Amino acid sequence: MNARPNVDFTRLIAAEGIPTTTEALELELAREVEAAGSIITNDSRMSPFWRLQRAIVVKPAMWLLNTLLVGHVLPNSFAATAKGYYQDLKAWDVGLERKAAKATRGLVEFFKTDPTTAVTIEAGTRVTTERINGHSYTLAVVASVTIPAGMASAPVVCEATEAGSAWNLPAGYFCILPTAVNGIERVANPVDWITEPGDDEEDDDALGLRIQNQYSVVGRYHIDAVYRSMLAAVAGIRSDNIFFEHDAPRGPGTANAYILMEVGATPQALLDKLNTHVSHDGNHGHGDDLQCFALPDTQHAITLDLWPRAFLGDQEKALLKANAEAMIRAAFRETADYSGITRTKPFGRFSFSRLGAELHAALPDIDTLAFGQTDIDSARSIPRLSSLTVTLHG
Repeated sequence: MNARPNVDFTRLIAAEGIPTTTEALELELAREVEAAGSIITNDSRMSPFWRLQRAIVVKPAMWLLNTLLVGHVLPNSFAATAKGYYQDLKAWDVGLERKAAKATRGLVEFFKTDPTTAVTIEAGTRVTTERINGHSYTLAVVASVTIPAGMASAPVVCEATEAGSAWNLPAGYFCILPTAVNGIERVANPVDWITEPGDDEEDDDALGLRIQNQYSVVGRYHIDAVYRSMLAAVAGIRSDNIFFEHDAPRGPGTANAYILMEVGATPQALLDKLNTHVSHDGNHGHGDDLQCFALPDTQHAITLDLWPRAFLGDQEKALLKANAEAMIRAAFRETADYSGITRTKPFGRFSFSRLGAELHAALPDIDTLAFGQTDIDSARSIPRLSSLTVTLHG
């Protein structure tokens, strides 16, 4: 699916012959006054008549044109460019609602110092990450749990303290207990720990894509548009992050839908929910066999040599290295931070030269840098980090 267009409505109305500048409007007004038989001959800019006309005609007309028409009415008349409540109204036209924000929920492993004793984890116990771009992400234990004697560890249900997709972090990020828990040595979120992915409130771009897709759904034929609409209604899934395989992977009438999350891996619990909804709850077409999978990963060991500016001290160099690492991890969809960084995506080419330029722009204390890899060409897969090594020189 295509991203929403960026429309220059001023250029469009100018192409229709509508004056869009003060000078053009004044010229048009002068023609109309002359055609009406005006006998005023003083056309100086200091003429009291023309100063009055500019104040009561030209200035209000320019406000109506540029502020009201170009800046408000026209953009909010189309799902491709509407924003906020106007986009909600466009969604209502086709039977959709903006998806609300949702908090991440999942299982965090608590490890005991002594497996032979029972340990109780109280509700509200907090688990956090290291600081990422100046922010720590926090989970809280949902309900009190007792890990019985004889068990070295146990998974505990935790939920993010705030709603948003930024908490859908990969394994190992949630590893800090801000307040020590008696009998607990350490904590960690394991692989595939998420049971309910978090999501931000659906933005105008994502909702606009769902509205666009909805026009293909009205026939109710079980084509891509119907399945895309069905799957994208679930929290955490964007319409443009669903990719179909139509090559009858399990024989005639079969297809696969591959799901990509904005942050982190696609949870197995989410895939199970989607497959149950499609295949077992009667939401598939006659003869259809659609199954949902996580978009396959490709693993990449990334190395970066970094030369800071000569005047930096040791602490500034360490901070520069940490920020560069965090931005690279964001580019490989491990975190939602650094929104200006280009993310990896399937069916594309991930450019390290572009990533280098983005690092330079965001971290001006970098003198020069060099990645040890060539660009990554991805087919129906998403590049992930197997390891990241940033070496500081100087």
